[in-house]
Amino acid sequence: MKKQIAYISCLVTVLSLGSCKKNNGPEEQDSLPFDKIGSVKSSPGFGKTPGIPIGKPFVLPKGLKLVSRNHHPFDPDIKKLFGNMDTFYADVNLVVDSTWGGGYVEFPPALVMLSASPSRYQNGMFMDRIRITIPPYGTGGGGNDTTTVYLGLTCMNASMALPWEENSEPDTRNYAIGKGKYIPSVVCTEPEILKFLSLLENRPNLKLTRHENPWDALEEDYVVPEWRIPYEAIQKAFWKITDEDGMTEADIRELLAILNKKS
Repeated sequence: MKKQIAYISCLVTVLSLGSCKKNNGPEEQDSLPFDKIGSVKSSPGFGKTPGIPIGKPFVLPKGLKLVSRNHHPFDPDIKKLFGNMDTFYADVNLVVDSTWGGGYVEFPPALVMLSASPSRYQNGMFMDRIRITIPPYGTGGGGNDTTTVYLGLTCMNASMALPWEENSEPDTRNYAIGKGKYIPSVVCTEPEILKFLSLLENRPNLKLTRHENPWDALEEDYVVPEWRIPYEAIQKAFWKITDEDGMTEADIRELLAILNKKS
């Protein structure tokens, strides 16, 4: 009788442990907020579809305005590069007027940087959220000094040219900068795009800390540097949404596995 009781007790313990494993195992840990992300290739501005993407107009705070600064050399100081993607960069040039008493401008996730060039360049999307501090009017030796920053972007149109392909000047030819080719347009409100962006939230490891010469990728013996693997994966996944039929559950898991990998 004692042996039977001991056996039953042991069996209950084993079953309990098995139950705990089932409730706290990989199935629960690997649960996803959604099992697919649909395609937006037929939406304006994405894929091969022309037009301006659906969204809310991007508006600067009162006292700031955008200006063109095509003759200003590209500054590769990494402190001036912002974002969590680096397929290419766009320059943003801001000038204050006398009403600006100091403060910041915020660039939100899903901000579309629209190609303003006659050439059919890719549109770009900013996927991070940053705030840039702008000094008060009158503190820059006359009050009209320009603040220039660079936003790291993701491409929205896989079949179109990249803006750095025509760079030939000494300041730009070794960098993925589309200088003078983009303007902030709208903050995209496409639900499928917002789902994708949610996968990139709260990932400080994606902060841009270095440049790569984009021409290196065309060399026959090119190997993607370890630090660039997450950015390559994000771009590849995003094109599945913008130019293909969307992301499956397997696609989402593959991307998250790369983003969650410890460096």
